[in-house]
Amino acid sequence: MAELTAPPQALLLLANLGRRRRPAGAAAPYSEPILPGSTVAAAQLAGVVDQSVAAADLVDLRRLQRAAVHAAEAILAGGALDCAEINALAADSTARVELIVTNGLLRRQLVWTDTSLAAALARRLIEELNALEPDRLRRCARPECDLIFYDTTRSRTRRWHAEDPCGWRERQRVHRTRRSNSNGGRPGTGRVISGGSATLILHPDFVISPVRA
Repeated sequence: MAELTAPPQALLLLANLGRRRRPAGAAAPYSEPILPGSTVAAAQLAGVVDQSVAAADLVDLRRLQRAAVHAAEAILAGGALDCAEINALAADSTARVELIVTNGLLRRQLVWTDTSLAAALARRLIEELNALEPDRLRRCARPECDLIFYDTTRSRTRRWHAEDPCGWRERQRVHRTRRSNSNGGRPGTGRVISGGSATLILHPDFVISPVRA
């Protein structure tokens, strides 16, 4: 599918922390701890933060993470956002205007100063929320997964947060359910093809096993 717009990375990362997920190879769904310490927090935020996380940053980062969850859930529910917490955390970000020359032309630019890591991330979150299209924010359609994603396809038909594992696992489940229903709830017995000295058993789930004659 053709990509249309960039996803709101900070919103998705923060809102998905602690959500139930079942990646490929996991025996059961699980939830990761949310910003439990500086080292783990730095790893969890690596996609949107390019600096180390100090212990002093954790309180406001956790506040921002909860605010991002509330914002995402409000968008998914079609409700109104409570902007107070995000705005409060971004209040320590200030900007000044500068005049620069680009390709011989005068331009103005804003230069931001962020007094804390949470303030910088809150400012980015505000910019993403301002730019996103609310109806593109979705929850993964696989029951075992609670992750949120942003549908960037032109057709707006994406259903999974990722094709692997959620997309193909859900299609497998639907296939097994349809086959079971077509057999009255009984598993299929397969189809036998004989020829020469070997017999092939075509399993209903498309697994081919050779059986010597």
